[in-house]
This record gives sequence, structure tokens and C-alpha cells, in this order.
Amino acid sequence: MGVTFESVEYQCSVIRPDIPYTLYVGKDHLLLVPREVAKVHPKFPSTQGPLPRFKLQLSHYWTKTYKSASGRDPVFPTRGVGFGLEEDEVVVAAVLPGTGYVPHWQFSDLFNGDTGNLMDESSDADADFGMMQFDLSQTARP
Repeated sequence: MGVTFESVEYQCSVIRPDIPYTLYVGKDHLLLVPREVAKVHPKFPSTQGPLPRFKLQLSHYWTKTYKSASGRDPVFPTRGVGFGLEEDEVVVAAVLPGTGYVPHWQFSDLFNGDTGNLMDESSDADADFGMMQFDLSQTARP
């Protein structure tokens, strides 16, 4: 069942109690919308002023690469999308179905104006994504 935000239907939304964003999952993009949280994760980067919204999409290169490998346009799944920790940075990550691709966006890059994605290629993308989530949980405040 989908969720509607500002008259747009999304597949689902994802939150974490210590990340000041709601992540809305669309088929071809992710939308980050700021929200209030009681305590912010210690690894979450600080920023001045109100938190901005971000619309995240795969770069043209990765869209083309995915389409060449799979024969179809990339879509974000309802599972395998969320927040994680990669190289000590808080990220938004997703597993692209049928591939070993795990695109991710670092919040520190987003706050510096860089909305391009980074990409991990793995023989077990689900395990990689799970480790990102586990690492984020392990570094949270008690």
C-alpha cells in the first residue's frame, strides 16, 4: 500500500528515530523531507539553518549502466531502501533489484550541494545494505 505526500503517490516511506528526515520511495526517485527528531544520530552531519529537501535519482551514467545490464529502467524497491552508515558517513541507500548495485547518497555531500550518487557493486547487495543499516545502529546513542 502506498503513501501520499503533497498529492504524489509513493510506494512507501522510511524513518529512523534519530535521522531528521522522512524518506519517501518513488519508483524512479527518492524524496528526503525534513522532520523533527528528539535526538539526532551522532554521525549525522550538522548544518546551519533549516534542513533542505532533496530529490535523489541515479546519475545518468548509472541509469544507463543499469539499463544496459538488465534491459529495463532502474526502479527503487519498497524493501532494501533506507538509512545506513558507509565509511563513517550517514547515507541513504538502496538495493537495485536483480543486480549487485547499492547506490547511496552521503548527507554531508547533499548538504554541500552534491546530489550525485555513489555506487557499491557487490556479489551480495542485500548483505551490503544490511551491514550499512547495522553499522548505523551500532553507532547510535544509547
